[in-house]
Amino acid sequence: MRGRKPKPTEQRRLDGNPGHRPLNDDEPRTPVLDDTFDTPPPELAASPRAVNEWLRLAPALRKSRHVRVTDRTALMAVCLEWARYLDAMDNVRTIGMVVKSPSGYPMTNPYLSIAVRALGACTKLWPELGLTPSSRSRVTTSGEAAPDDPFAEFDQPPSLPH
Repeated sequence: MRGRKPKPTEQRRLDGNPGHRPLNDDEPRTPVLDDTFDTPPPELAASPRAVNEWLRLAPALRKSRHVRVTDRTALMAVCLEWARYLDAMDNVRTIGMVVKSPSGYPMTNPYLSIAVRALGACTKLWPELGLTPSSRSRVTTSGEAAPDDPFAEFDQPPSLPH
């Protein structure tokens, strides 16, 4: 989709609907998540840095009501990519930015390209979760979920087998 990202309906209401376009009254509203959202998912267990990032971001996003249960995978991706970036940068600091190739010529450290790709992925994901200053200015919090919200069933935490 080209152009600016659309403003949430609540933000347009707060701004007084300057364009006088019809408002989307059927827009899903973000429900309040409970504290269980703050528990890192098992998929992150192999990476302590990803778990730490989850523990840093998840409570703040939950309290500000910027995330839904359906945003869990995007938050996991941010945490994994940030952990990958930090791991790669540790290797770059240890080995250096330039290494010797098998033939003896200097070449860019391969960990540097891993770090650049991971940081690039983060910079694409951060705005989706309202984690940058400019994206926060575009995100608003909504009220409780509407009783006839067709997406409400997707915002329930997944039930775990006992």
